[in-house]
Amino acid sequence: MTSSTSKTARWPVYLVIGLFILVTIIFIVALALTTETELVVAPTSVAQLTADTYMDKVSVLLQGADAQRGAALVEQFGCTACHREGAVNKIAPSYEGIAARAVTRRPPLTAAAYIYESITNPTAYVVDSFNPAMPQNFAQQLSDRQLGDIIAYLLTPTAH
Repeated sequence: MTSSTSKTARWPVYLVIGLFILVTIIFIVALALTTETELVVAPTSVAQLTADTYMDKVSVLLQGADAQRGAALVEQFGCTACHREGAVNKIAPSYEGIAARAVTRRPPLTAAAYIYESITNPTAYVVDSFNPAMPQNFAQQLSDRQLGDIIAYLLTPTAH
């Protein structure tokens, strides 16, 4: 094998190594950006909860929120796959009647605060007879506007 043939045969290896390095750099940057986002820390016990827990954030999210956009978002993000049909399969509670049930789930949280916590920190409270199957990264995936719209929708009596 000649020297030029040997060099030509190596270019795919160099290409793969270069792509690997590029993907690694992108992963590290994405990980660094993710760790800089605000993480929601839930109170560790019911004794730490108050009627104001999360309300500083929730009140801002609900200002100008659009329940109709929220209805579209729960479809877009696939929430209804588990929350509509999942209740039958015991994957996740149904959205039907969520506004009324939310007030009783984790007193003294308001319905809006409970829904906020359920989306941003789904393992803080898991409804009896359901497993903690909800993705843990919705707080990072959703913009504040999207989160507010979804909460506004789930607070309506027509959420299902």
